[in-house]
Amino acid sequence: MDFSKMRHRITFLRPTGAVKNTMSENVPEYAEVMTVWAFVAPRTGREYDEAQKLRAETTYNVLTRYFPDITTDMRIAFRGRTLKIESVLNVDGRNERLQIVASEVDTNGKGN
Repeated sequence: MDFSKMRHRITFLRPTGAVKNTMSENVPEYAEVMTVWAFVAPRTGREYDEAQKLRAETTYNVLTRYFPDITTDMRIAFRGRTLKIESVLNVDGRNERLQIVASEVDTNGKGN
């Protein structure tokens, strides 16, 4: 992989527990783990009806160096967006790079 293409800064967020919001619901809370260089590219985008509301969904491919502690319960902060990690692939099993598929979490909390 050409690591010079990694021009985006992303921050991995790990769940630290849950807090109660104003409606007494348990909402997960996240803390920053590390900020790294990555290549982020939109993968797909679609719109669909959910409960008579139009909802957009975007998924991203994220390529970064290998980090052993990245799991699917984590989130990624990228340019004001929060991305939910759907899958983590150790490319070629060589512990050199990760390919992450992530979906954007919308502001209404959907996609959690």
